[in-house]
Amino acid sequence: YIGIASIGTPPQQFRVSFDTGSADIWIPDNQCIRCGLHNFYDPLQSSTATQENKKWIIKYGDRSAVEGVTVKDTIHLGDIRYPSQRIGLARNETPTLTKDSFLDGIFGLAFPSISRTGLNESAVQTMYRTGAIKSPVVGVWMGRTVADNGAGELIFGGVNPNHFSGRLKYIPIAKKGYWQILMNGVNVNGKEQLEDPLQAYIDTGSTLIILPPALSQSIHGVIPGATYSRDGGWRIPCKIKQDSKGIDISFRLGNHNFPIKVSDIVREIIDENNPSLCYSGVTEAGGGIAILGDTFLKSYYSVFDFEKSRIGFAPSKS
Repeated sequence: YIGIASIGTPPQQFRVSFDTGSADIWIPDNQCIRCGLHNFYDPLQSSTATQENKKWIIKYGDRSAVEGVTVKDTIHLGDIRYPSQRIGLARNETPTLTKDSFLDGIFGLAFPSISRTGLNESAVQTMYRTGAIKSPVVGVWMGRTVADNGAGELIFGGVNPNHFSGRLKYIPIAKKGYWQILMNGVNVNGKEQLEDPLQAYIDTGSTLIILPPALSQSIHGVIPGATYSRDGGWRIPCKIKQDSKGIDISFRLGNHNFPIKVSDIVREIIDENNPSLCYSGVTEAGGGIAILGDTFLKSYYSVFDFEKSRIGFAPSKS
């Protein structure tokens, strides 16, 4: 899910991922030696830019990395405008990032304790402090590809009740760094699979649900025809998207249960010449943690509340 952020005066426009899994904002600099065919920021074209030139490097969980220097400039997000945001100017990117034709940079939405550019407060907290928004809250709705044509909505400073049903259920975060909460259960077809609680990271910048191997295997074990490959991960029959009766999956976050439809974990077709198998939106990794990315979040409107250090979820609707 990609949005537009504009930087500088006059504004220079960039396509960014609004990422709760990282804290920093970065975009390609016009002096970048390896940044692909992206939009480039030129500080000399902005009357509000203040060069800092502090060096930084960020390494992501998918092994991609980016490095550069810092600048401060004005940020424009829709009708929101606020000054003096520290921004990373990328001077070098790894191939995964340079080859991404949809994405120019990252707009981090996590807490400043994990910042690599030296932030003292998150971008959302800066917006709130400068009066650009009324509350240090971010509301996120991820539309479903079929029903909503892939559209979504991100609101700084509030929520949009038109995009969820019922009441928001809140879970306190375990630590101010990543948006991490306690996962107390994983229920598959009425059977509890989780022996001990896990730390779960709520990450708008990740596509998949990533679980310890035993949990991932428990979920795919009830999907007829599911197979695993070290190269491609789990593969499941595409027809599950239309017929997933008899398969129930639910995550217990804090003291609340959040079921997901199995049809929502069906991703793209693996081979156009054999359209019967699709990639699964659930994968596995070691480390003893869980990451709930867009595969989970498209089922729930999510609210990231900096002031009260909590995350809220309610069933998403178009």
